Amino acid sequence: MRAAVLRFVGAHISLLCLLLVTAAVGLLTTHSYFNGQADVANCAMSYSRPRYIEQTEFGRSWTRYSAKYKLYLYREGGFDVHNEAFRIPVLFVPGNAGSHKQVRSIASATASAFVELVGKRPELVDQGMVGYDFFTLGLNEELTALHGYSILEQADFVNDAIRYILAQYPRTRARHRLSKDTEFASPASVVVVGHSMGGVVARTAFTLGNHMPGSVQALFTLSTPHSSPTASLEWHVEQVYTRVNQFWRHGFRNGTLDDVSLVSIAGGNLDSMINSDYTYVGSLAPARNALSVLSSGINDVWLGQDHQSVLWCGQMARKFAAMMIEIMDARSPSQLVPLDQRMAIMRRQLLPSIDRSVETQTHDRPMRADNYRYVQLAEDSVKLHPLDLRKLAERSQARPRKARALHLLPSGIAAEDKVLQILYDPQLFADASSGSERTDVQLALLGCRGNDTGTVADADLDVECETLLIPEATKLPLKRDGDDPAAPVHSLHYIEIPVASLKQHAFVGIELPAKYGTDGFLQAEIVTRFPPAEQQVGIGQLLWPAAVSMPANGGMLGVRSRIRILMPEDPLVVYRARITMQRDATAGALTMAPRFGTVVRQSDGRRQFESKFWYDASSVDLAIHGRGAYATGDPSLDGDLWDGLDVDVWADADYFGGMVVDLRINWYSSLNRLVKRYDMALLALSFAWACAVLLCQLRAWTNGHEFPSSLQAIERLVRGGALAAAVVAAMAIPLVQIGVAHAMRDSWSATALARWNNLFMGARGGGWAQCVAAAVLAVMALGFVACQAVVLASMCELSARALAWKIGHSSDLNSSGSEPGRMAMATTAFAVLVSTLIPYQFAFLVIYMAQLLTAARTQARGAHNLGKYQQALLLFWTSSLPYCAPELLVWVRNLSVLWLEDAAADHNILNMAGYFALRLLAAYRMVPSAQPRWLSTSTAVCFGAAVACAWLVCVRRPFVLYDVANALSAWLALIQLADYPLRLFAPGSEPRLEPSSSDDVLQRKLR
Repeated sequence: MRAAVLRFVGAHISLLCLLLVTAAVGLLTTHSYFNGQADVANCAMSYSRPRYIEQTEFGRSWTRYSAKYKLYLYREGGFDVHNEAFRIPVLFVPGNAGSHKQVRSIASATASAFVELVGKRPELVDQGMVGYDFFTLGLNEELTALHGYSILEQADFVNDAIRYILAQYPRTRARHRLSKDTEFASPASVVVVGHSMGGVVARTAFTLGNHMPGSVQALFTLSTPHSSPTASLEWHVEQVYTRVNQFWRHGFRNGTLDDVSLVSIAGGNLDSMINSDYTYVGSLAPARNALSVLSSGINDVWLGQDHQSVLWCGQMARKFAAMMIEIMDARSPSQLVPLDQRMAIMRRQLLPSIDRSVETQTHDRPMRADNYRYVQLAEDSVKLHPLDLRKLAERSQARPRKARALHLLPSGIAAEDKVLQILYDPQLFADASSGSERTDVQLALLGCRGNDTGTVADADLDVECETLLIPEATKLPLKRDGDDPAAPVHSLHYIEIPVASLKQHAFVGIELPAKYGTDGFLQAEIVTRFPPAEQQVGIGQLLWPAAVSMPANGGMLGVRSRIRILMPEDPLVVYRARITMQRDATAGALTMAPRFGTVVRQSDGRRQFESKFWYDASSVDLAIHGRGAYATGDPSLDGDLWDGLDVDVWADADYFGGMVVDLRINWYSSLNRLVKRYDMALLALSFAWACAVLLCQLRAWTNGHEFPSSLQAIERLVRGGALAAAVVAAMAIPLVQIGVAHAMRDSWSATALARWNNLFMGARGGGWAQCVAAAVLAVMALGFVACQAVVLASMCELSARALAWKIGHSSDLNSSGSEPGRMAMATTAFAVLVSTLIPYQFAFLVIYMAQLLTAARTQARGAHNLGKYQQALLLFWTSSLPYCAPELLVWVRNLSVLWLEDAAADHNILNMAGYFALRLLAAYRMVPSAQPRWLSTSTAVCFGAAVACAWLVCVRRPFVLYDVANALSAWLALIQLADYPLRLFAPGSEPRLEPSSSDDVLQRKLR
């Protein structure tokens, strides 16, 4: 027994090692996918009192989809007492398998925020702020992410719904007078909010013939994959994406979409349903019309969100409501403020002010020193604490009733490398009597002049100032992972202004309230802005960290320090950054502890797509989202804005004198990013290995050997060096792509470069990590095929034993008298059903199951070579199953609502003819073993071309592989079919059928 086990292990050692490695990496990747996310979910729950009023008048006279889809009007209990719409229309489009009820959180938050605002300022109604009516679609929870025809049907229904909604408002607004003094225009457009694939459906609606131009001028999408489909399992989905994205790019050029704003909000690392890279819309629309942002960088949200929580997260719902309220204007037919003003509002609401380029301007509001309670002139910085303010207030007895104070900083020579940094805690301005924080306090900056020489000898005399319009302060959240999500987040405020923009002023004045609290601080200083400390990271960080020390160049540690990490734009790697703050030895007597914990922020520089904050964390995981590995956009829009990952650190410069940042690769968290970006690559590479396995079996058979099993063929591929060659090729292809693209960047057109870069796993943003990922996927794909072979062999063995137990060795297993007639009837029935009622994907599933039963039956009667051949075809066809699942699921769901209409291409018999023909021919006979050399060579060329297609082209478009497998099956069927005439005239060419037992030989002789 022991010797038998050792012989088995020795004969299959390569296969066992492959299965072991595949299982280990697969389990680690799965665990990382569910537990190794770089963010912590900490959303507050949102609550609502929803009512959904079905629009029963929206029937067949309005849309042909009335039996399949529904339109509802949302009403919030306690606020909305009318059952008809008369405010500003909003249409919510749910996503893949989504429900119309998913609108409730953002609709409830918007209604609550509007009622609260109008309760405080009722005059806003006359300015066009009349509230929103949220409509929502019931789309039968269809799988639009997997089925392109459903996208087109839903988009058609969206246009019908918009036409119906707009038709109701002239009548309802006449009945509901919103203002006595202001006449509001009838709505000519609808605000559309799409979740997930609902955003793609909304964009598709623009391209259809029933779209009303101008009927949608604002489109908000939440976790929508815009640039590429999440799962490319169907040809229709890819076709819809290509046509829609092309329409939108050209629409902004030819003026069709000039007034449309497109905002894309995504959840980032926590979204395990889609890759947030695909939510970037900078490649589809110009910056004037489009904005992309991840929720982790939005003020007062500061959270990553999963695919569903982006709808119900309390912080996100409140921010979305605040943005929606600011852009409404019922006085305009569009019901919105103009495009430029609308985009400015949305950028202010969604982007941190530190990322927004705002020029400093002066405002004509002259101020003199005697307008203030006191004026203080600082030498080089202003550092205020409650005790400092108390002492200054006690000195200023001359003007005790003045409400504000002024602190001056000499701007000096307006050098290009100088910046004014202001960091303050709003608690400094808390109402001392109530202890409540005055969060509405906004510092005022003044540009000041002294006497004729530009100096101020006495701070209380001869100073004149004018207000500077400055960007809004950036909020730095003091929030740790795991804090109570319902509790308000305290934040510091930071302002940074280039001193060069203040060159016409001798002094910078900081205007503060004279009242102050008992806590907080303010620090303002003009410092030299050094370039960021740059650090190149690479594969070496698997073994040792890369250390960055600040401050560099012998400078002083400022309030804000920046490190730039030079990494690829589409990184597959998560870096663990360990931050060690070094205390300033000279500050020991001045400060006993830092005034605030260290705040760390990562951002993606000029793209302004993703940012993230950490507070008081000694180590953080740095990972960024790019535009995706594949170039899908317009080069004129999709410019090269990537210059590395920026890490900003805010620390108490009075307490700390320096810091050291150690960067190391976090390989465990990096595994889940591999899944999100290249899950489809596993399908394509698995098909390539399935082709290689079948070709190896066919070559052994035609060379005069027994037909090897699939597991034996995999063992031969590993031992023969095919796996090693595949690993080397996988690592070399990205490097070749990058090298050729770099060499030909001036010779090739942008389109040609994009096509070249889109081969294999995509070369944009690629680096050493992509080479490693490709090698890992090549090994995992073969291990995946080996696992499939083990499962299929086990299923056939169990089924064969069950058949043998049930029927025994009776002649029923070998009888075939009625098979030709039965096959003819089955063929005719199949052709009729596929061309009329059932999709070809269902027919393929029937073929696959029939082949499985045939293989089990063949194994039960002992025809080993034929059984191995049939199992080999099963393994080869297994890679086609994922491409049939989407249509089958949609077809079954449509049957449940008695909807029988589907795409004409789903009834094309040719799409399953190759599988069906080979299934019929392989049921009783094998492919001939004696073949002419040209025929075996042609077979090898066909399979080699299929492997190259899967390897180079189909990683991005794996749905093509279904047709490739169908064509290869047709080729094998032709070889078997051509063998029948040869056997009629040359009986000696009969294929070898190895008998398995003397009983089988006896039965054939008796027949």
